[in-house]
Amino acid sequence: MMTLSELWRCFKLLTDPQDLSDSERSFLQRLLSEEQKLREKKRIEHLLRQSAIKRIKLLKEFDWTFNPKIPRDKILEFLNTQFLKKPSNLVLIGPAGVGKTHIATSLCHEAILKGIQTVFLSLFDLNAKPNKAKNLYSLIEYYARIPVLCLD
Repeated sequence: MMTLSELWRCFKLLTDPQDLSDSERSFLQRLLSEEQKLREKKRIEHLLRQSAIKRIKLLKEFDWTFNPKIPRDKILEFLNTQFLKKPSNLVLIGPAGVGKTHIATSLCHEAILKGIQTVFLSLFDLNAKPNKAKNLYSLIEYYARIPVLCLD
């Protein structure tokens, strides 16, 4: 299927959509709809690569019965808040193997699906970044601008 950019090179679109026939209008709507879906898919793929999430995990896959002490209602309530629109913090504390990383990557994935830039980073990797950075202030500024920063 041609992209909108390729189509634009082949055809000069009319400025008045009323001049189009019903079949032309239907074709153009389908084309624009497919182009929008393709661009959204590419954007999400880009955000996923940029996020550095190694393995996508979803909340619907989480075994809530594994540890009944995990506050499922509070986590789902947090997911349904405005945490993507206003600054919020979520701290998950517990021993290894209880699902903190699964929950954190799930929340990051939800943000990515909504088109929000996310970075998932282990504290080990974050600790190594300043030594490798050319400019420490640029590094700090980069992480300060990330809308969803998850430190594992």
